[in-house]
Amino acid sequence: MNKIVSGWLGLCLLFLLPKVGTAQEDIFSLGFQLGNGARAVSMGGAYTSIGGDYSASIWNPAALADIRRVEVFGSLGHLMRENTTGINSFNVGNFEHDAAFTKLNDIGLAYPVPTVRGSLVFSFGFNRVKTYDSNFAFQWFNPTEDDSVNQAWRENENGSLNVWTLAGAVDVSPNMSVGLGLNFWTGGTDFESSFFEQDRDDIYTFDSFTVESSLNTDITGFNLKLGSLFRIGRLMRVGATITTPVKFKVEEDWSFHEELFFDDNTFADSLDAGFFEYRIRSPWTFSAGTSINMLNFVLSGDIEYNDWSQIRYTSEPPIAGLTETEANRQIQDNYRPTTRIRLGGEFTLPLTGLSFRAGYFRDPTILQNRDPDEDKQFYSAGIGFLVDRQVKLDVGFVHGFWKSFNSELPQTDDIDDYVEDIKVNKFFVSLAFRY
Repeated sequence: MNKIVSGWLGLCLLFLLPKVGTAQEDIFSLGFQLGNGARAVSMGGAYTSIGGDYSASIWNPAALADIRRVEVFGSLGHLMRENTTGINSFNVGNFEHDAAFTKLNDIGLAYPVPTVRGSLVFSFGFNRVKTYDSNFAFQWFNPTEDDSVNQAWRENENGSLNVWTLAGAVDVSPNMSVGLGLNFWTGGTDFESSFFEQDRDDIYTFDSFTVESSLNTDITGFNLKLGSLFRIGRLMRVGATITTPVKFKVEEDWSFHEELFFDDNTFADSLDAGFFEYRIRSPWTFSAGTSINMLNFVLSGDIEYNDWSQIRYTSEPPIAGLTETEANRQIQDNYRPTTRIRLGGEFTLPLTGLSFRAGYFRDPTILQNRDPDEDKQFYSAGIGFLVDRQVKLDVGFVHGFWKSFNSELPQTDDIDDYVEDIKVNKFFVSLAFRY
């Protein structure tokens, strides 16, 4: 009896530990970040040197200087996520689980101030910059000795990292603009998991065992983004940004509930819950990009550098048994610098205002000594057209894929390791009203 219950708890902890034991990954490693605005995302996010619409507030505030008319901007996203899990310990095939999420991505206003010469533009709005939406599930019959039970696991996470941005841009010369964004970060996650095990063949004196857990986080923070944009005639543009670290305040509510039902209709249960608050600081971010405008073609490329080993806890970490110093040392040992690469292109059909776009984005894993298949890769495409002289509609589509290997997790008698093969498809629709 004790051996079986212990096996159950070990299996639960196998999947729960990534959530409650490495909280820094909830902010910096988990989820994915495509960017904002359907036009920008369709071009792989290679948008640091392009701009021209409200979404420049996020990519490079200096590019707001290209806006000549008041713009009201909104964007909606629909995510479809497919998770295929393979359990390497047994030859039982793969387990597929799908989920869909629809959310407002952006809403904002860009206002150009009338000037005698040059440009002065301000913007304000809400932007959903990173999604934590995820899903995972499997169920099977465990034939191992001392088990012979049905098992099912399911987890869902819904959340995002958002930013309220107040930005401005000004022309400091005919060919150069500078900009500044004040970013107020909000967001969080709602994570729920359940594990169910049933004595299918009535071998034992108990009928079923259930574990339900939850982890809800609330995230706030503030930082600055400085941007510049240099125009080389009409052919080339070069942009660059520096983003200061964000000191996130994270509040966590967690719970853990177990129920064990016996054949005689009696049961035993336990409930544990708690609250924790901590602070963690992100690294500096440096990005640069260039674009070339040739006739009706625009080609662009961006790079973004982050040294994730510089993540720091600035308070007691949410990891039992670790001091602030020890947790920060572990981050230095296990995290690494990364360079994100974005490529994009756009072709505008002459005399129609109809644009076709495509792009590529590679986001390397921030952890050291990981499999290259864990790097996230995204291919994108989209179109844009003028509905009339005041309304512009942009539609974008992104396909992404990566793997998650968990062989380093604590082992149990039943499961050594598992692999998640994740595929995402996301649609973006942006509407800009200009007057």
